[in-house]
Amino acid sequence: MDDFLAQLPAIAGIFGLAFFYFWSAIPAGLVLGLSPGVVITVTTLSYVAGVAIVLLPGERIRAWVMRRWGRKSADGQSNGRMQRIWEKYGIVGLGLLAPMTLGAQLGSILGITLNADPRRLFLWLSLGGLLWSVALTVLVSLGVLGAQAVM
Repeated sequence: MDDFLAQLPAIAGIFGLAFFYFWSAIPAGLVLGLSPGVVITVTTLSYVAGVAIVLLPGERIRAWVMRRWGRKSADGQSNGRMQRIWEKYGIVGLGLLAPMTLGAQLGSILGITLNADPRRLFLWLSLGGLLWSVALTVLVSLGVLGAQAVM
């Protein structure tokens, strides 16, 4: 218990960092001395919290985004690169790419504006956050170990 309390400031800092800037929180957590398992857990939970905060009031956010930025072409069809990407890769592509590109909040907003089912969107964004958290933690850990071996 004392060990957890000693790590609590680092855990809280990594949670806050991952909420807004996912991938940088992983090396920061390892530098702060957190174990890889703790880093994976905290960054994933933070990312999922960011997704949930947007998806819970999702319909209101979607309506606001569509009023603010939703434009239709003259024939009434959506246009633009994001629509073409959505049609090609769908919710799975967004879920797997958002952690490293858009982040939890913007990825969620984009998904709901493209009429994604909120439950499926939550699932795929959460899975993407977990997969990237594991992959980056392993890669950064191996890099740190390699650097220590060289020194």
